[in-house]
Amino acid sequence: MLHYHMAVITRDTALKRAVKRLSTATGATAEFTPDVRGLEGARRPNLAIFDARRRTPDEAFYKAVPSDARILFILEGDTLLEKLELLADERVTSLFCHDARFDDDEFICSATKALRGEVFGLQKYFPWGVTTFTMKVKNYEEKGKAIDILMRYAKLAGVRGPVRDRVQLVCDELMMNGLYHAPVDDEGNELYAGYSVRELAQLSGVPPIQVQYGCSGRYFGVSVTDGGGSLTRARTLEYLRRALGEVEIEDKKTGAGLGLVSVMRSVSKLIFNVKPGHATEVVALFDMELFAKGKIGARSLHIFADEPEPEDTVVEADMSDKPATSGGARSGVSASATFLLVFLALAAGGMGAAYYLQEVAGVDGGEGAQPKLRVTAQPESATVTMNGDEIAVGETVTVPDGQALDLVVESPGYEPWRYELSRDDIAEHPAVTREFHVPLVPADAGSGDR
Repeated sequence: MLHYHMAVITRDTALKRAVKRLSTATGATAEFTPDVRGLEGARRPNLAIFDARRRTPDEAFYKAVPSDARILFILEGDTLLEKLELLADERVTSLFCHDARFDDDEFICSATKALRGEVFGLQKYFPWGVTTFTMKVKNYEEKGKAIDILMRYAKLAGVRGPVRDRVQLVCDELMMNGLYHAPVDDEGNELYAGYSVRELAQLSGVPPIQVQYGCSGRYFGVSVTDGGGSLTRARTLEYLRRALGEVEIEDKKTGAGLGLVSVMRSVSKLIFNVKPGHATEVVALFDMELFAKGKIGARSLHIFADEPEPEDTVVEADMSDKPATSGGARSGVSASATFLLVFLALAAGGMGAAYYLQEVAGVDGGEGAQPKLRVTAQPESATVTMNGDEIAVGETVTVPDGQALDLVVESPGYEPWRYELSRDDIAEHPAVTREFHVPLVPADAGSGDR
């Protein structure tokens, strides 16, 4: 027997069919009524879905919805920013825009999160099996490296140039907020309030954040999670109002939610998962199909608050990047304090490509140990050179003492791949074996990029 119950207030027959078709996927039954009077005497709903495309919910609707239920509003595709105040009621989790077609996946995800909790995780917005990747970032320099990885990944995933520009803007804003505006003292005051960007960049380490990203072919997604949990639902709504100019915007040095106006104008969907005192996750999704049609800007907005503590939110004082698949757990233990990169590209347009680098500490780790290197490649006939000298594919070799690492993988008909590592980086962790798996990208894979 299905455990949850949804009440759907709409006169739209097509919407009724869509919700009815998906109700069992959320573990819920659904009851439909043309107006709020239909809620009287009906089974007590756990989730109320109100079709607000042609009418505004009135006081009678709010009174009819149980205090412990959740509310999801369905809006016309281009009216999200005009309807922001619908989030003022703490029961409202979602402003869900309905375009020419109903977004089944988003509805299932949003309704399930509202009904069941367990809201954290980018992978919930991707089909099962889509690979996502995770990085830990703890300072300004690592933020720059993380964005560089994301941009290269986005290019290989088939994200066009103008969309990548928006992805970069959003990633920078969310990471800056997570690194420097989320940390607070015991009284709730921002630790770095009043710092200039230059001063922030000189901080060697701050409470780290987790950056997760992936692509399903239609959606490119990024999430940023901090381990402080200083963001509340009320503050989130305040920041959104500021972003839209409803409240006076503070000086940029304070950072409080600033830049969200650019984020709102750049994403397709924006999700805030907040557990005050524990963790905050912001998820940004870019719908590449809508972008191709010229439909840019947030069309759905969600705030999920006070939910169970996420199992996967393990934020460490180092930066690492590792793969995971949707539906699986992600744990993060870095083998060294250096920048640990796992850079993989998804299948795009029938083509899959991946770059993978892993640093494994503790191999031949005695005094005087030298760093080692092992490279595998696809195609297997690819040529691998280290500092200009060819090395055997698949065999472990020693990195020349006192030299920087210049690694190149090439094969006719494929884009060459190159990786550089300075002498200082190598000397810092001499007892490290660096393993690379490099499936090369066909030379014509990036055609039509811009």
